[in-house]
Amino acid sequence: MTPSDTYQDWIATHRFHASDARAYEQRIQTWDTPPRFHLAVLDEGGDTQALARTLRSLAGQYYSGVFVSVASPQPAPEGLNGDRLAWHAGEAVGENAARALADAPETRWVGIVRAGDLLAPHALLVLAEYLHSNPQLHAVYTDEDIVEADGARHSPRFKPDFDLEWLRGSAYIGGLLLARQTIWQAAGGWQLLPDRQGEFDLALQLAEHLPAAAFGHLADVLYHRSAAHPALHPLPEGSYPQLPCLQRHLARQAPQAQAHPGLAAGTARILYPLQAAPRVSILIAADDRLTHLQRCIENLFEQTDYPDFEVVLIGHQALDTDTQAYLQALRQLGDDRLTVHTDAPATSPSARIHFGAQAASGALLLMLAPSTAALHRDWLGEMVALSQQPEVVAVGARLLRSDGSLQHGGYLLGLDGAAATPFAGKPADEADVLARNQVSHQVSAVSGACLLVAREAYLSAGGFDHEVFPDAWADVDFCLRLSADGKRILWTPFATLLHSDAETPAPAQHDTSLALQQRWLSRLARDPASNPNLSLRGTALQPEPEAVLSWNPTPWNPLPRILVHPINRAGSGEYRMLVPARALQDAGLTRNYASQRFLIPVETAKADLSTIVVQQPTSERHLCALEIYQAHSRALRIVEVDDLVTQVSPENPAARHFGDNALRCFEASLRRCDRLVVPTAPLAEAYGPLVPEVRIAPNYLPGAVWGAVAPPRKQRKKPRVGWSGSDSHLGDLQLLSQIVPLLSREVDWVFFGIVRPELRPYIKQIHGAVPFDAYPAQLAAMDLDLALAPIGASAFNEAKSPLKLLEYGILGYPVVCSDVGPYQQPDFPVKRVANTAQAWIAAIRERIHDLDATRAEGQALQAHVRRHWMLEDHLDEWRAAWTR
Repeated sequence: MTPSDTYQDWIATHRFHASDARAYEQRIQTWDTPPRFHLAVLDEGGDTQALARTLRSLAGQYYSGVFVSVASPQPAPEGLNGDRLAWHAGEAVGENAARALADAPETRWVGIVRAGDLLAPHALLVLAEYLHSNPQLHAVYTDEDIVEADGARHSPRFKPDFDLEWLRGSAYIGGLLLARQTIWQAAGGWQLLPDRQGEFDLALQLAEHLPAAAFGHLADVLYHRSAAHPALHPLPEGSYPQLPCLQRHLARQAPQAQAHPGLAAGTARILYPLQAAPRVSILIAADDRLTHLQRCIENLFEQTDYPDFEVVLIGHQALDTDTQAYLQALRQLGDDRLTVHTDAPATSPSARIHFGAQAASGALLLMLAPSTAALHRDWLGEMVALSQQPEVVAVGARLLRSDGSLQHGGYLLGLDGAAATPFAGKPADEADVLARNQVSHQVSAVSGACLLVAREAYLSAGGFDHEVFPDAWADVDFCLRLSADGKRILWTPFATLLHSDAETPAPAQHDTSLALQQRWLSRLARDPASNPNLSLRGTALQPEPEAVLSWNPTPWNPLPRILVHPINRAGSGEYRMLVPARALQDAGLTRNYASQRFLIPVETAKADLSTIVVQQPTSERHLCALEIYQAHSRALRIVEVDDLVTQVSPENPAARHFGDNALRCFEASLRRCDRLVVPTAPLAEAYGPLVPEVRIAPNYLPGAVWGAVAPPRKQRKKPRVGWSGSDSHLGDLQLLSQIVPLLSREVDWVFFGIVRPELRPYIKQIHGAVPFDAYPAQLAAMDLDLALAPIGASAFNEAKSPLKLLEYGILGYPVVCSDVGPYQQPDFPVKRVANTAQAWIAAIRERIHDLDATRAEGQALQAHVRRHWMLEDHLDEWRAAWTR
């Protein structure tokens, strides 16, 4: 699947619903002072159509608390309503827009929208909620994409949370930027600058006046930038139009720093001066790869122009003789810049690094893998200079494979299940839409293969936890402890080293990744350097199409968040999972999600669910998922079963799915759930002893689906008698094998679904299988005078529900059915018969010879179903079944 396809899936699952709008209406009623917005629309090009599209998008906002000022060279249209819109005509559109916002009330949130750009209909509504819930914010930006003139959307920009270093390097904030009117003006306001620098200049000036914590990021695509926007035009290699703006900012904030064009078009490199040159102790845990180690040591002294560093080599007695001899030879050199330890613990590299850190003399420590080699002389000075920036506690470097592809570009937490580098293995010069790997930026963790940290900070944080993380993830764990108090960790592509370890497969990391998840699962689930709309699977940073992991339009809402895993999207999956989930959400009772993809541990934390429902868990995948949910989620774990799966008849085609292994997985899954939900009492009796709790939630019909269909009631010469069912009902259909031929001259047989070959010559009309959403209309199209519901006597059938009677009944079909288990409920006005040909024939003939009485039976059954068996009247039962 291409990124474009994935984004279209993302769009399809991120839609505002009527129940969301009702929730917001109730929410807003509780606010004392709802946020209000004042937006200036900048019609710089005088494009009437582009301006009209923008104004329509603003007029269509679900939130009414907005005033719009249009700055345009065009005159105001006749009949303009000025209650919520002002028109400033004139050629000086930039000055007019800036003046309109400068004159806005101080209580407003203000911003610029360019003509042709659109806001999502719910944009201001969710922004108002976000700002109301985060009163500490003074500025906010959103995610965005590109919209074509025909409305097609593509090229999303899923941005990180606020990061000044990243902003300086690539102007990533882009489109919609809002600020309180007072801070907007204090920062100098917006001005029209060449090369579309105005928004970038404003973002930098706001950053000069605000701490990072006052800069909000609402991670949703609320702004659609016009494809015709000049800022989207490709830039020539080595260009950075915003460079003058950046240089003015640095002159105010870091006068000695210099800005230059960066590694990719539209990016910058900031050279910070060394405020001092403290000693750096370079810690290398020696191993038996002597060739790598020799290259590393020689490279350090040849390719490092930093004035004050020492190399601390940490060996151990278990090294091979050649390596030990090499370390001994280095010790005898008597070089003050080289210290060799040969008595460190042999347990793990992280233990040896910890040993060396305690023995080092430098104010700064650089952990360095023996398989690295610097590719330019100023690499260490670059890292030290970055470490001296405000609130920076550690710095990581770019690591490349020998083919020039990226091996390490900073860790993103949660990626690939634990932590990983996005786009690892791709060419290092290949830029994504945010130039992530081409600019220095803040990350949550960096690789211990090249990690710079102050010695005091290292020791205060406890250093590497080599006991829990002897091999992998010691660096990530350390970084998370190091930055726990809000300090920054930076990664830079301007310190680049070769890393030969990347050429060989990594050792198994399963055990320590579990330890990382257990210690840091909540942090792994949400990395501020990433975006919650991006998938944690793989390293390609694709949009996350599963709404449960990326969509919560009512974040304040205390409604239970429920994830259902249907066995299919046909009959059983629909009736028992998807239909009640939709109904509960439409009624505003729960927030529901459906997926056939099971969550990995870090996704369970990201989803933050109240309940997880797994239907008919009869595979290793189901069992593994329930084990993960049990270990990593506080959600209520429910197993849903609607068949007696342990007693499927061998004649049933479904029996092939319920072999010994399937039943073993099923019983093991029951032991890992908190509750079992079933539609009938026999199922509760059969499986209740295996679970802590069992609830019965009967099958009901959704009125939203079935209430809109009815049989056409066409003229016919003979009564239409019929049956509907799938291949799993072939055994039940056998009961009609004698009846169909015998009555074929008296009735028109109508079948829907499976048909036994020997019966085909006697059937007037056959309706083939259809998707579930077309099923009600197709059942109504049978236009029956009498419906048949045969079912054989067996433990499996005794545990079924009367669903077939409900489907026939809602359509007003009178029913003759077997006098067996699910159809024996006395309140159903149906004709029950013994499973003999004589009984069936007698009941059918009685009804086709008195159609008026038969129609009355159908009407009585329809009334009974409508009165007692409609889902919308029983949502409280389903909500209770699925929640604590």
